[in-house]
Amino acid sequence: MTRLRRDDQGIRITLRGLGVNLALAGVKFGVGTVTGSMALVADGVHSLSDLVTDLVVWGGLRLSRRPADRSHAYGHGKFETVATAVVALALLAAGGWIAVEAMLALIAGAVSVPGPLVAAVAAVSVISKEWLFRATRRVARQLRSSSLEANAWHHRSDALSSVAVLVGGVAATAGFAQGDQVAAIAVALLVGWAATRILRRALYELTEGALSVADQDRVIQAIASVSGVQSWHKLRTRGSGRGAFVDVHIQVDPTLSVADSHAIASRVEEAVQEALGDRGSVVVHVEPANESTDLGA
Repeated sequence: MTRLRRDDQGIRITLRGLGVNLALAGVKFGVGTVTGSMALVADGVHSLSDLVTDLVVWGGLRLSRRPADRSHAYGHGKFETVATAVVALALLAAGGWIAVEAMLALIAGAVSVPGPLVAAVAAVSVISKEWLFRATRRVARQLRSSSLEANAWHHRSDALSSVAVLVGGVAATAGFAQGDQVAAIAVALLVGWAATRILRRALYELTEGALSVADQDRVIQAIASVSGVQSWHKLRTRGSGRGAFVDVHIQVDPTLSVADSHAIASRVEEAVQEALGDRGSVVVHVEPANESTDLGA
């Protein structure tokens, strides 16, 4: 499957999420207004925030697939990283908003007992958003897409906020009048935790953080597996969206011709690219083996 077709998978699942969020936001606002359910109206706001982040992710995926050019010689992968950070900030805002609204309602002593229609809408939201979470996360892992992974968690946060509507209603029916507010606060904490993890990863990449330890180990094993490489040093790695950049100095037999040394370097590039799932851009500098080395420096 080509890179372009894999990218299309991410765009398709994002557009599906956009359609579902648009429909859910409309239904929640409508039913919440008619029935007087503030919890469902608040849940509709959350679905609306999901709609916005779908647009951000869609834009990030579209921009990141552009090839390298004179203004972005290393490609446009960081657009996806920026989209990831935006989604994480939106998640933090949504979690904070849910927590503040729930605490204010708790202080005011508000009671929420959803009727059958409100409960049905919340149940549909839970099922559809949990499906979107699983589908989006599956594609995100296939593509190694941080923005899709973040968006998947935004889908799950919406499902959890709908769960809060249901749990709160059941709790209120059972005699715990503030069950909705307590459940909403718990949801806000979960959303905040997920958002913090996602934002930390995005900031790590934006500040030129190295590839994961597992990816670095794969790179090292790939370099060492190439016949003719006597040693290596000055290995540098960094991520850019779904892309990965690797620079390394290798040492070869000083009696080899330029053509033979170049052939070894080319095999190293191919081995590293294969180890990273063909998402790597590799630069190999060749040195004679009698020069001093500082492995990993």
